[in-house]
Amino acid sequence: MRYRTPALLTRVALTVHLLAAALWQPAAIAASQEALSDAKVQAIRELIRITNAQINETAFSEALTQQMVSVLRSRNPELTGRAERIVAEEVSAVVAREMANETLHRKIYPIYARYFTLEELRALIAFNQTAAGRKANEVMPLLIQESRGATQAWGREIGPRITDQVVRRFAREGIEVNTRPPGSTEN
Repeated sequence: MRYRTPALLTRVALTVHLLAAALWQPAAIAASQEALSDAKVQAIRELIRITNAQINETAFSEALTQQMVSVLRSRNPELTGRAERIVAEEVSAVVAREMANETLHRKIYPIYARYFTLEELRALIAFNQTAAGRKANEVMPLLIQESRGATQAWGREIGPRITDQVVRRFAREGIEVNTRPPGSTEN
């Protein structure tokens, strides 16, 4: 069985980049010009560990596998289960090897270093060792997940009002736009 993959590598590379970017967004806004010393690297490692911010290798591999299989299947409907297992095995092998070599961490440490001084990192580590810090780390994923859900619901709620307001403004400005859904035959 021959699979067509000309644009696949570009799309998979973009997917890997987007997933990594989505999983690792800096939380701070103030820049630090301090050099990336061994002490600072150790503090960053500890902060990542203590806040459970380390990447979940299995989840990352599964997400990449799912995306790659989806792309392959869209171009190759006859894709077999064996081919899917091969993708999963190879993605897991590459991710595990790269994680062991700290290739992702070497990209992340300078980001943390840019936003936090060594003193700030030590203060964050100290806070995260308190009861409040441990609780924050425990509930933060749930808080973010629930907040994301509330934000999406809010977006769906105000979306029609935004659309109405934009369409009315277009009308006042003399701008004509088609507001019908694709394939709609309504006037």
